[in-house]
Amino acid sequence: MKAFFALFRIDMKLALRERSLIFFGYMFPLLFFFGFAEFLHADRGGAINYVVSMVLTMGILGNGLWGAGMRAVQEREANILRRFKVTPITPTPILLASMVTGWLLYLPAVGLVLMLARTMYGMAPLAHPVSLFAMVSLGVMAFRAIGLIVASVVNTMQETNIAVQLIYMPMMFLSGATIPITVLPPSVQTFSQFLPASYLVTGFQGIFLRSETLAQNWAPALAMLVTIATGTFISTQLFRWEKGEKTRKSAKLWLLAVMAPFLAMGA
Repeated sequence: MKAFFALFRIDMKLALRERSLIFFGYMFPLLFFFGFAEFLHADRGGAINYVVSMVLTMGILGNGLWGAGMRAVQEREANILRRFKVTPITPTPILLASMVTGWLLYLPAVGLVLMLARTMYGMAPLAHPVSLFAMVSLGVMAFRAIGLIVASVVNTMQETNIAVQLIYMPMMFLSGATIPITVLPPSVQTFSQFLPASYLVTGFQGIFLRSETLAQNWAPALAMLVTIATGTFISTQLFRWEKGEKTRKSAKLWLLAVMAPFLAMGA
């Protein structure tokens, strides 16, 4: 436990210096927030609830894939992780510290978006704020876990950029996070059912648009829980301390394992 808290403090300090996390976790979603809010006239007819659900999903994607994935590779290439190799610390507290750090850093962004939606666009108070908190927490942890798997299977920052983009872009544009799924072609709608972000969007829309509880959105919540467990386990198994340690090409197939719950639910 002491190792976890020590690593957590280090992670918080390093994360606050990370520009990509600030941009993709805060600035990028806020740009979309104001853009979509004005375009959809969010102050009329409750459209602001839909906008907020989209923006929170985008922020979680950035926090998880860019925040966790990129940072883990940067720390490995900078030989930061190598210093822990000679200590009794195992990969588990390092990975958990990263996940908790991302969660704590994202909560202020959630509060900011909700405050802006309430004060500027007249969003009604949430019927189930605890359910929203739980869904946000599950989403952040799940996508941090996916980001850590990406960091485990790539070897360089260049590979990380490519891998994150290949995962981030489809999830952002084909999951309903930015473009309503109903306007997409039927084939794309079918494909979106296999994307993790689609379940997060479904959960948020249930809470924001239909005033549902977390229990009523058990399927998205379960998908996030399974992703957290699977992603953390795989990241632990594939963890590398030094940049000189090359992962096997076959290890990249582990990414399919974390997609298993979504493949099953989409089918």
